[in-house]
Amino acid sequence: MISNTTILDLQPTEFSGRSATELRQAIESELEAICSDPQFRSSPRNCAFLRYVVTGTLEGRATEIKERIIGTELFGRPVSYDTGSDSVVRVRANEVRKRLACYYEEHRSQSGWRIQMPLRSYVPRFVREALFDSPATDPTSREVMGRPAVPGVLLTLSQMMMPTLVALFLCVATFRWQIFSGTPYLEFWDSLLAGRSQIALVLDPDSADPRTVTVEDLKAINPLLQAAVMLGAVGQVQNSADPSPNGATVVAVHITHQSLPSGAPLQGDPQAAYVTVIPGKHPELWIASRSPTGIGLAIRLITDTDDFPQALGMALRRDTPTRIRISEGQEITAQNIASNAASGGKPWPH
Repeated sequence: MISNTTILDLQPTEFSGRSATELRQAIESELEAICSDPQFRSSPRNCAFLRYVVTGTLEGRATEIKERIIGTELFGRPVSYDTGSDSVVRVRANEVRKRLACYYEEHRSQSGWRIQMPLRSYVPRFVREALFDSPATDPTSREVMGRPAVPGVLLTLSQMMMPTLVALFLCVATFRWQIFSGTPYLEFWDSLLAGRSQIALVLDPDSADPRTVTVEDLKAINPLLQAAVMLGAVGQVQNSADPSPNGATVVAVHITHQSLPSGAPLQGDPQAAYVTVIPGKHPELWIASRSPTGIGLAIRLITDTDDFPQALGMALRRDTPTRIRISEGQEITAQNIASNAASGGKPWPH
């Protein structure tokens, strides 16, 4: 069991006049409120997973909350099962993480504490509700275990209009019903993010002002910004004139009307879009089309949990880039790109 000493060591100023028992009761009360909500009540497995990790943490067993142990104790897998090929724990954790994010978009905590699932971790975090009310003015609003895992959006374009972004982010409510149930979708984005907590959306500069991007492109990438939030990552918008993102910590998603990642100019159907996945140590995703309509179509497809292109599902496991062509009313076609030199472009950077 968690002792008073253990909690006080974590955050001494946070628990003045409060006992470990009171804290545990508050978190258990919050857990019951979450599991009673339709988002969790309709999925007993998600609720069971959340109960398992929260209870284990409160009982002082955080170091035991690992993928293999969860797989054997909660999902009945043999002790020697292959966690690499059996993703049951990772998929369930992702779904719980997304549902928690949706829950707190609609509800305040009932106990004064929020329960969060940090990205790529199975140990929950307990965060004071006050942190979300006045983070800039309340110095005691700090997290019990680690830093807050609340995703945000960082804008590097100094000329970008904040009111426009705020209006776009209100559309996230329309995305709540998609709870990331598509396994190919989850596996693709998990693999692309692997070890990274930021997604940099790199757009073409506006011809009228090279320091900014166009409003049309900003609208088109809204589903990607929403997906970043739901994946627990930070969305960072910049244009291609800015310094390149650090691939060790940031996944670059390039959105362009000018050329394919090989440098070849875009030709043919102006409404068609090309989605290219470049695997490697620092993977990248390129979305190219001559029109905003094509860009929007491609983005909607790769952020759709039900219709996520199967052709991209295995793309990050290949040694060479994969490109798919998307056009309204036409079948998606895929191509493995064995050599970039053949198209006159520079070698792939990975």
